[in-house]
Formats: sequence, structure tokens, C-alpha cells
Amino acid sequence: MAQKRISRARKRDLEQPDEFLTLTSRLLDKARTHWKRISAGMGVLMVILAGVLVAGYFSEKAEDKAFVLLNQTMRRYASELASQDAQKALEAVTPDFENLFAKYGDRQGGMAGRLMFAQMNYQAGRSEVAITQYTAAMEGFPEGSYALSAVWSGLGYAKAADGKPEDAIISFSKIIAGQDTVLKADALYQLTLLYRKTGQDAEYGKTLQTLRDTYPGFVYAEMLTESTDG
Repeated sequence: MAQKRISRARKRDLEQPDEFLTLTSRLLDKARTHWKRISAGMGVLMVILAGVLVAGYFSEKAEDKAFVLLNQTMRRYASELASQDAQKALEAVTPDFENLFAKYGDRQGGMAGRLMFAQMNYQAGRSEVAITQYTAAMEGFPEGSYALSAVWSGLGYAKAADGKPEDAIISFSKIIAGQDTVLKADALYQLTLLYRKTGQDAEYGKTLQTLRDTYPGFVYAEMLTESTDG
């Protein structure tokens, strides 16, 4: 009977919005948007995320083995970064992430870990791995959620980096069509860049105008011209 009660409690927990997933998604998106301005690169981001896991979230969810394993993996990653570059550190902890996904891929700790791992691979230039992980992450987040928008955003960036602009357009368009508004400004901006790159002048002009009308204070919009000539 005790086992049955635990199972039901965990099921209820999975059905509730999770503050850690939301915070993690926002941190990852913010880091991606301003990545070139982060002086210490990947190391700073992952140390921050490890600190969030240790100081903030674990006080309430220490019983969750998925988060325990994720925490251990992130702490090891931070340690690896102290002695080698981000790509080699990522290679060192990849088996740890794979173990996390195999054991707890359907738990919140596993889903958060997959989102982190996808972003880490994108930043390390491993676009194909990032695409695979972002695609797998979609199954864990509900429609209309910020987390799902963050997944679509990450997938869009990874597709663009992998030389697939049309696929990237599809990903960023999912954010525009969704309910969450947090990432829509950046999605519109990325779409303008992609439409200009692929020579879709009409879509470029329309999307640029939508961006300026909807988000008049969006600084990057002012850097774009009304036509592809600029």
C-alpha cells in the first residue's frame, strides 16, 4: 500500500507546473540570447544552474532521485570545466546524462536534464545532437507552456546552425502560433533573419513590421532594414 501511495503522489507532482523547469528554461534562453556577451562562457552558466539545483530546488525535492542524479551530473560538469574546455567537459559527462535519461527520462529531473544537455550540445557546436535532444524533450512538456516554447526556440537555433533554415523557420513559427508570449519577440527577430537569408522578401517585410509594431522597444529590430538590400 505504501508503494501505491508514493506512486500516486509522484503522479500528482508531475501534473503540476514545476518552478525549476520554468527557471531553468528561462536561464537557458537568456544565456542563448546573450551568449556572446558572457565572458566566461559555458562554465558560468552551468555553475549557476548547479547552484540553483543545490541551493534552491533541492531543499524541497531532495527525495527525487532524478534530481539527485542530475545534480551530481551538473556538479561533475562544473568540476570538469575547471580543468578543460567546454567541449571536452561535455564529452566527459555525456555518459552521465545518458544514464539519467535511461533511468529517469520521464521524470522532471530527466526532462530538465535533457533541456540542459541539448543546450550544452548546441553551445559546443554539436547541432545534430542538440536537435535530437530538443526533439526528445518535446514529449515532456505540455502545449502552451513556456518550457515547450523554450524547446522550440532551442530547436530553431540548432536547426539554423545545422544549415537547415527552412526547418528553423518552422520551429520559430511554432512559438509565434503558441500561447506563451515570453519568447515571441526573439522568435520574430530570428524569423526576420531567416526570411532575409532565404530570400523570402515578402515574409521578411511582414515579419519585421509585426516585430516593430508588437515590440516597439526591441532593440535588434532597429538594426534591420525594410528590405533585403540593407
